[in-house]
Amino acid sequence: MAVPFSIEQLWDAWERVRENAGCAGADGVTVAQFSERTHRVLPRLIERVNEGAYRPFPLLKIVVEKHPGRGEPHAGTRTLLVPTVADRVLQTAVARHLSRSFEEEFLECSYGYRPGRSVDRAIARIRKCRQLGYVYVVDADIHTFFDCVDTGLLLERLAERQPGETVMDLLRQWVQGCVWDGSHIRPLRRGVAQGSPISPLLANFFLEDFDRELEKSGRKLIRYADDFLVLARTTEEASQALAQSEQLLADAHLDLNREKTRIVDFDHGFRFLGALFQGDAIWVPWKNERVKGRVLFMAPPLPIGMRARFEMAPPRGAMELALEKAEASTATAAETQLEGRNPDVAYLYLTEQGAVLRKAGDRFLVEKDDEVLLDLPYHKLEAVLLFGNIQVTTQAMAELLEKGVNLSLFSRQGHYRGSLSPPRGRNIDLRLAQFDCYRDRARALEMARATVSAKISNGLEVLARYREKNETSAVFEERRKGLAETAAGCGAAPSVAVLDGIEGASAHAYFTLLMEFNKSGMEWPGRQKHPAPDPLNALLSLAYTLLMQELAALVEGEGLDPYLGFLHQVDYGRPSLALDLMEPFRHPVADRLVLTLVNRQVLEGDDFVSGGERPGVFLKPAALKRFFGEYERWMLDRPMVDGVAKPGFRDHLRKDVEALAAALRGGGPFQPYRFGGEEEQGCSTSSVTI
Repeated sequence: MAVPFSIEQLWDAWERVRENAGCAGADGVTVAQFSERTHRVLPRLIERVNEGAYRPFPLLKIVVEKHPGRGEPHAGTRTLLVPTVADRVLQTAVARHLSRSFEEEFLECSYGYRPGRSVDRAIARIRKCRQLGYVYVVDADIHTFFDCVDTGLLLERLAERQPGETVMDLLRQWVQGCVWDGSHIRPLRRGVAQGSPISPLLANFFLEDFDRELEKSGRKLIRYADDFLVLARTTEEASQALAQSEQLLADAHLDLNREKTRIVDFDHGFRFLGALFQGDAIWVPWKNERVKGRVLFMAPPLPIGMRARFEMAPPRGAMELALEKAEASTATAAETQLEGRNPDVAYLYLTEQGAVLRKAGDRFLVEKDDEVLLDLPYHKLEAVLLFGNIQVTTQAMAELLEKGVNLSLFSRQGHYRGSLSPPRGRNIDLRLAQFDCYRDRARALEMARATVSAKISNGLEVLARYREKNETSAVFEERRKGLAETAAGCGAAPSVAVLDGIEGASAHAYFTLLMEFNKSGMEWPGRQKHPAPDPLNALLSLAYTLLMQELAALVEGEGLDPYLGFLHQVDYGRPSLALDLMEPFRHPVADRLVLTLVNRQVLEGDDFVSGGERPGVFLKPAALKRFFGEYERWMLDRPMVDGVAKPGFRDHLRKDVEALAAALRGGGPFQPYRFGGEEEQGCSTSSVTI
């Protein structure tokens, strides 16, 4: 499975890491050095994760003063375990991804390491409880919490939340990582690493059950990381709260720090989070710049010879992945799936008229007439497509934007209306390169020539495949040769206008030849777009529309402008670049799919209905759902060649967008998708249609 966030979100994570600065990790790469190669490293980082080749570097051991500035001779030390800059970027992206769902489950009583929370808000809650008569306080501390977290229990609880296979694999690698102390690489058997961007979120997650059980019993809890207070009205209630806290921590394989735990009251006073509480008064120290502790020890970077196995880690095999999952937890296997859930869903098609898409916790629900039609975790989604009268709540819409999930709207008959997508145009350098290429008429023409040449070439390959399995006439052979000659002439086209003429003539010749393999009995009146007067044209238009909206979303996600193309000229409201990129995919993807469905009688003439007052023909609701299922199978299937799974069509869409971005950045040529070498598509699926 792919990472559940885009390259743009990884760039956002990099900006956060750069702002925080910090030292180099075990690979010796500093933040400044990393910034010089981010354009190359960040895409490769996502590729390594998707390929199963990612390995985190060992954590770099650093020992610092525990309480700098206090003047205490025996203040103690704190051990920090610091990831490399690249690992910090990936951990930051994953932490942001998970926090969207985890934050909704965290309780009000938790204040540490959470967005929008602060020491001031924790102090305000203590003041409020004091005013309500909670004058006795259990002032407690968890003994070496970060060093003592049971990683097996942590991974078991994480697996129960079903964060997704890829994210779970990353969490497993980070939690069960290793430490470089300057002389040895040692496994991290317990605890979560202080100094790691993912650790604060994991710490709050691990203590979530502790928070919830105390709150359920009516306690007034204020927790900031591993320091917490429980407020009570009487000493007896405080003693009970202390006993319950100790038991809950024992259940999590943790202990109270007895030296720092006591029952006090406001009259005698106590300190918490640097503030002094006594009676009705609160003294908060001035917020001076935080004094950094002296570094008492820092491991040197890994020797160059030891770095290679982390930099060049091979993809993990199926057996290795299976063993990791088996070792991590057995809890997931015992979980029951609610009816209607699909854990592998990526694309959600909603066609049930009158349905409502709403958000509930970390899940999306599709409801109609007080009945839940679908229940799925939103981190599984890449895109949501709405057809006709489908409502979306404000909360669901906001979550889609936060999550980076594209929401596309269509008419009931499949006419594309537009999309709701998060702001993605932050990569201004790439957009400037795109505009520079557009203004460079010679280079723009070269892009357009490559697009038309690839489209015609792919059309010829499609015809060749059908020709292998069917008898053809002498007229067919003559016209096919003429089409091949047309493709050869694309490189000499002097202008985009001439290319448009070549493309139009070749498309007409191609469809004339293609429809010789139409065995469905459906008549072909020639290619007619909107409105489609017959079933074949209706299916082609629908397939092209789905392809176009996928590419438009990918283009925006990459940081390009979908409205500025090279073959399709600028026109108001037209996603010209998405249409450019779609041209090479029309024949091998959409045309073959349509011909396959009608020839195999998956879709027949009875599956269509006239639009009535609106001209054209359209698929009936049940047939439309069937079409979406077949489309997803077609797009996701990974053909096997010599026992190796090759990329599917959806993979090729992504690769073409990434290749175009690389060509624009580097100034080199762009080679669009060429069809050939894959087996027939059409068996697996990863979508839900309602």
